Amino acid sequence: MKRMASSVLIIMVSILVLCSCRTKSVDTFTTEQYDYALHLVLDQAQSKATADLFKQFNEFKEPMIPKQYSAIERLRGDIPGMDYLITQWSEASTIFILQVYGQFTDYAETLKNSISFRDPRALLEEGDDSIAKLFSSLYREDMARVILRSIGDMDFTLWHRMLIQYNAWAASRNMLFNESHELMNDDMEAEQLITMFSYHLADLFFEHLAASESLIRTTPDLTMDPVEAQVLGLV
Repeated sequence: MKRMASSVLIIMVSILVLCSCRTKSVDTFTTEQYDYALHLVLDQAQSKATADLFKQFNEFKEPMIPKQYSAIERLRGDIPGMDYLITQWSEASTIFILQVYGQFTDYAETLKNSISFRDPRALLEEGDDSIAKLFSSLYREDMARVILRSIGDMDFTLWHRMLIQYNAWAASRNMLFNESHELMNDDMEAEQLITMFSYHLADLFFEHLAASESLIRTTPDLTMDPVEAQVLGLV
């Protein structure tokens, strides 16, 4: 029994030593190292996010429908002609956006280079997409305004046709089958429409940025900067 108790004590002490060493290792990172690592993450995440978003646009995989109108996308298979209209709208609006995509990425790069982290260690501990959330909270409004200036000549003819088609279908289903489908607002002025889509595009960027950041922060990479990998706890 004494030998067993002694062995248990040795194991417990070893675990405590290991834990204290790990804690000490984490605590030895300086604010500058945390800041350096998080800026590297942001650089890599933004590069991936802008490339992924461009690829999505280039392959016409983004239906270009803001969240408040998501029922149009969700019910596209139920509404006669809607799949065709969404396809036409997505292609037309995406072609337009691709022509000004460089302006958007240049501005996003400017914002990225101006961002500073007040408490990088705390930011690191807030979650795997905390940098993207901070970026969005600081610059979503600015980015939407810049996008708005770039898409001011966007043609919304197909957008209106989609809403007319949806509202006609929803009204008939409500009347004939007593279903509950909310009619969608088709009275927006051109400026309101452009503003809505400017925020939609800004939010798409931040969604891709969050996904890219989470991947980088949770996936070991042999080519990753050693300080970055250590700060992220991937080595």
